[in-house]
Amino acid sequence: MSKLNYIKGDLFSHKSSASSILAHACNCRGSWGAGVAAIFKKQFPSTYKLYVEHCKKHASNPSGLLGSTYLIKSESSDPGNSGRENVAYVACMFTSDAFGRRKNSADDIVENTDKSMLHLESQLAELAKTEPIEQQDGVNVVNMPKINAGLFNVPWEETEAVLKKHQVLINVYVI
Repeated sequence: MSKLNYIKGDLFSHKSSASSILAHACNCRGSWGAGVAAIFKKQFPSTYKLYVEHCKKHASNPSGLLGSTYLIKSESSDPGNSGRENVAYVACMFTSDAFGRRKNSADDIVENTDKSMLHLESQLAELAKTEPIEQQDGVNVVNMPKINAGLFNVPWEETEAVLKKHQVLINVYVI
């Protein structure tokens, strides 16, 4: 079972002596144009470029990305890495095919969040074998805002219930 810690503050100010995992909910269309995604784009432009390329590779079937997580190592030159000992990884959790009026239903987004977390957990288990990633008491740590609760308009309690099922420590940043 995952433990969720709520931290009042800015997700992008999170620092660790190991590489931090910063996660957010993404659409499958290659757009980080609003909400927290727009801040990720500004803080980690190298990851945005790779995210767009990844979405373009799946343009014939974007919904095929649903329930997956694209874990991207950022570049040291990204503004979001200023003051970090190790570069951050950005976890793009594909929870909705599109955005705006075309976003998936809340139930689908929650289900895709569960699948995305499973995918992320397996990637972190492998990554931890070769890279120093943030851990607490041997458990991988993921840092995120209240995913899905913003522009995807999913009640936080629904996403929170799914996140609690997973085997990672989650720091949820709230403003």
